[in-house]
Parts: sequence; C-alpha cells; structure tokens
Amino acid sequence: RMIYGRSVLAIGQNIRAAWLAGVNVGRIRFLTYTLCGALGGIDGALLAGYFRGANVDIGNEYLLASIAVVVIGGTSVAGGKANVPGVWGAGLFLVLLLTMLNTFGVSAGVRLVLTGLIIVGVITAAGGEKAVR
Repeated sequence: RMIYGRSVLAIGQNIRAAWLAGVNVGRIRFLTYTLCGALGGIDGALLAGYFRGANVDIGNEYLLASIAVVVIGGTSVAGGKANVPGVWGAGLFLVLLLTMLNTFGVSAGVRLVLTGLIIVGVITAAGGEKAVR
C-alpha cells in the first residue's frame, strides 16, 4: 500500500523496468538492506536476552521454519511476488504442525525432516509458472 512497498515489489519483479518507471533503485535497495540488517540486529539482541547470552548457532532452529513459511505461503523466493495472507496462513499451519509433533514427543530431527518434506512437496505441487510466449 505504501510507495516503498510497491517500489520493493517492482524491483523484485524487474529491476530495469522499475528504474525506467522512475523508482530510485539504489536508494530503495539501500533502505531495504539497512532495514533488514537493523531488524536482524534487534532480533539477535532479543534472542540473546531471552537465552541469557549469545551463541553462534542461536537462531539455527528458526532458519528452516522461516524458509518453510515463505515457500508454503506462496511467496516467490526469487522475488517480485508477495502473498501476505498466504504467509500468515503458512505460519499458523507450521506452528500448529510443529506444536502437535512436539506434543506427541517427536524428536527435533524428525520435525526438521518433515518440514523439509513439506517444502519439497509444496514446490513440487506448485510446479512453477508456465512460460508464456
């Protein structure tokens, strides 16, 4: 809805077309990377406070889940196509699934394998977009 968000999507779809449409590509990319870095730093500080100390592998358990939510939600990993309601739904689905598996006493390794299989299944089912000429 905001100009910044539309500019980010335009750059993700086609950087040259965005530039030709008048988007300041360098500025938007700089702001996007700065925002991501700042939010990552805040998140790291919050996690370090939660775990009472910093560790090199403090966020490893969130890595596969974050990728899974994006892929299951239908957002293009290559950029340019966002699906916010899909990501919300995928996040809810994944949290419920992992909580259910945790309740049944399934080990962490099996949960990671199952999450990976879900990602592969969604990518296979989606099949990519057909090239139109």
